[in-house]
Amino acid sequence: MKTPPNSEDELEEVDSDDVFPAFREGGRFGELRLEVGMTFTTKMEFKEAVPVCKDASCGWLVYASNNTENNCWQIKTFMDDHTCARETKNRLANRKWLACKLVKKLRKYLNLRHSEAAQYFKTKCDLELNKSSLTRALGDARSVVYGDAAAQYGMVRDYGLTLLKSNPGSTVTVGVIPQPNPDDDPIFEKMYVCLEGCKKGFMAGCKPLIGLDGAFLKTRHGGQILSAIGQDANNHIYVIAYAIVPVENTENWRWFLELLHQDLGDYKKNKLCFISDMQKVCNIYRLSLKMMFTHWAADYIC
Repeated sequence: MKTPPNSEDELEEVDSDDVFPAFREGGRFGELRLEVGMTFTTKMEFKEAVPVCKDASCGWLVYASNNTENNCWQIKTFMDDHTCARETKNRLANRKWLACKLVKKLRKYLNLRHSEAAQYFKTKCDLELNKSSLTRALGDARSVVYGDAAAQYGMVRDYGLTLLKSNPGSTVTVGVIPQPNPDDDPIFEKMYVCLEGCKKGFMAGCKPLIGLDGAFLKTRHGGQILSAIGQDANNHIYVIAYAIVPVENTENWRWFLELLHQDLGDYKKNKLCFISDMQKVCNIYRLSLKMMFTHWAADYIC
């Protein structure tokens, strides 16, 4: 067992800052080498950095106390002698601790997956984590890095106005579900976006072929994205318009295609061809056009 020097003669020989190392947060797990005299900024930093052996009969122990002179916490007793078997589970690796570590990882790897996070803790910390605990911690970390997903929906209108301001001539339509109480904020339902630059670029330099497709949104709130894409001269994908909807059905496809028709104009006049992996989408588009032409003809005759 080692203890730091407490003799006045020993302390006068060299400066304490040169003798005792200071803990530096951010180092790799396993690279931390504890020793008597190591200093920590706060008590909480010491508790988070230094693990505790679960086996009461194990001889390994470390104690730290408050150093009022230097305003820090300092290791005073350290016995580096493990007599117990290694454990891959640690109750100190709780949700808060895991989320704190994952925040730093997510800032570097924005698309960090659950399996990659589990492998990270297994490799770096030698921890086998409960799947549900890691899932909750990863969700907390994503909320910190990306922001609260629910709160972002309250900024959709501002986002749409910003798009219209920076891209004059664009189409941004937001659909909401009103609440019985007028004082309550409406609930977001769907959103359609077609930027003026994308619209003009497609009509000017892309092949007259439009692909229609939908895909699931793998987020906490779910939903689906409907897209209309073209193909440029280099055979690359060219985004024309997209919409966020709660579910892919006939009503939402009709709503999306009617707005797309208003942006691109008469598909016959522009000689546009549509392709989709779902035949019903093309049928919906033809039905939408038929309904609109009938409505326009009635208004013209009246």
